[in-house]
Amino acid sequence: MSFLVAGSRAPRRFAVCAAMAVVMAALLGVVRPAAAQELLLTNLVLNNYEGRIRVRFGIEPSSLERINQVLAAGERLTLRCKARLSLRRDYVWNEEVNAATWESELRRLKGGEFVVNLPGQGTVADKDLGTLFHKHLSEILMDLGSWDRLERGVTYVLTLELALTRPDVSPWLKNGLFFWSFDAARPVSYQLDFTY
Repeated sequence: MSFLVAGSRAPRRFAVCAAMAVVMAALLGVVRPAAAQELLLTNLVLNNYEGRIRVRFGIEPSSLERINQVLAAGERLTLRCKARLSLRRDYVWNEEVNAATWESELRRLKGGEFVVNLPGQGTVADKDLGTLFHKHLSEILMDLGSWDRLERGVTYVLTLELALTRPDVSPWLKNGLFFWSFDAARPVSYQLDFTY
């Protein structure tokens, strides 16, 4: 009946609990959750431009700290925007009308300049990352097909998915450590419902 004798086990139990508390405190100090880095959508416009469905928007990070750290470490980042226009349905999945993808690469040169490769425009550089986002990623244009595909009086859904990923991380590592985020900013999705 040694479990009834608490006097001899109390100091040992206290020492084990204290050791666990010290280890947990040390781990919590070292292993911190990732900073809440997001890509924010600005100035979303959907319009008819020369008979085409045109989506225009800007991207602004909530904080530049994590992106700056990744780029300073010599890594590349891929900014991926997926736009999907769908016919809204009530009881089944929405029917896709058209979709488009826009990708850009972001990196830092050895001289300290930040460089973004814009599709159709070429490469643009700036010393300040915030200025680069403000000047060159504040107006992104995407074409979603012919305006004639839209019907009057019908409700549509425009979905934008934004992600800032590290293309150099191997897929087996991403899939093996699925619970760990390798992205510089977590993927976000925005949705706009409208009736034409």
